[in-house]
Amino acid sequence: MSDFSYAGPATLRGQLQRGRGLGARRAQMASDGADLVYECVISDSRWDRWTESRDSYLARSIHRMDLPLAEVESRLMAHDGDDPEEVELALQVLALLPFLGRTDAVPVLRRYAVDGRHWPAALDALGWTGAWKIPEVREGIGAEVVARRGDAELAAAVDGDREPWSSWARTQPRIRRILDGYAARPTPPPALPPVPDSYAGLSTADLAARIGGAAGRPRRLALQEMGRRGDPTVLDLAEDASLRNAAGWTPGIAEALRHLGTTAVGRARTWAGGSDPTLHRLAVGILAEVGERDDGPYLLHALTTAAAAGDWCATEPAAGGLGRLRMTGATDALVHVWETTVHSSAREAVHQGLRGCAPGVADGYSVEGLDDCEPGVQQAASAVAPDTPQVRARLRELHDDPLAPEVRDAAGRRLTQFAGA
Repeated sequence: MSDFSYAGPATLRGQLQRGRGLGARRAQMASDGADLVYECVISDSRWDRWTESRDSYLARSIHRMDLPLAEVESRLMAHDGDDPEEVELALQVLALLPFLGRTDAVPVLRRYAVDGRHWPAALDALGWTGAWKIPEVREGIGAEVVARRGDAELAAAVDGDREPWSSWARTQPRIRRILDGYAARPTPPPALPPVPDSYAGLSTADLAARIGGAAGRPRRLALQEMGRRGDPTVLDLAEDASLRNAAGWTPGIAEALRHLGTTAVGRARTWAGGSDPTLHRLAVGILAEVGERDDGPYLLHALTTAAAAGDWCATEPAAGGLGRLRMTGATDALVHVWETTVHSSAREAVHQGLRGCAPGVADGYSVEGLDDCEPGVQQAASAVAPDTPQVRARLRELHDDPLAPEVRDAAGRRLTQFAGA
């Protein structure tokens, strides 16, 4: 999202772009709320599409606000870009809406799946969400798609490991022929012998040889096994720049160091005082997990430095560590990260930090977290949200929400706790 311009964190647009619960609530009452929700559906604002969630968040907003879908459909059909990722979020939102009772999303999805520029993305959304099983979606759409597309177009889109293609193969002969053609192709032999899942049977010398040899999975597994054995040599290997990849990282080293526990603390403090950015990041992870209160100022500095640089992933271990150490002086910095981060996944760690540093302050963010875009934040907030009529009402909504089963379970447990109290 380097070319995306985020609005200020105090604005409704900025809060919706960040997927905050506060934005979802404010949008229901704002005169421009509908326009801004549409904007976020059409213009994907996720900082990291691989780890962040927006689909259920935006689908709930459309449902709560009873927004018509004509604007979404017209923008989808008018979009002429070559990148299907530019329409994937809108299609995923549409595919979730039928589960909330918005059956008007069905004809929109069907029309785009048949006639849209990126029609395979619509079918992926139907398969990923399970919406293709809804009778109004399922009936006849396979025949329509096949009739509309040539063999080359179908062959480029068909994926027999995913729905709805695997089911359509039972009723659509052209799809079946394409999949049979894939199955008939010879399987190329593996380029290298398979790597075992564990190196537990190797000697320390053999592990060292694999670490010093080719990179990739063998090195990562050998590092992790050496760490599991508690071998302090892992600390020296962390300092070995020759093992690092082009991004300056040694895959597997963080996991190996984690196995060492408090044994790694002394070296981590040395790294914290040095100038190697890779070792700084490793030091934050170690001190966040097993450091002592004297390490709190370093973690707070790491948090504020990462936030100022926009290195939002790096805020997560520091936030969790500050909470574990109950560093009350970090409260303002944690609140700042919660409100400003454009990496919505980071809010789960920030919530954990606030719970440890300032439980009273955290209660307010737990209430907001019930409407967050991230299921992990919603789940954590459901477990600790204070007992108020507003919270109970929201937990009942989440308990009945078909879009996030893991959140439903957490909400149910909290309601049971309230009832018992």
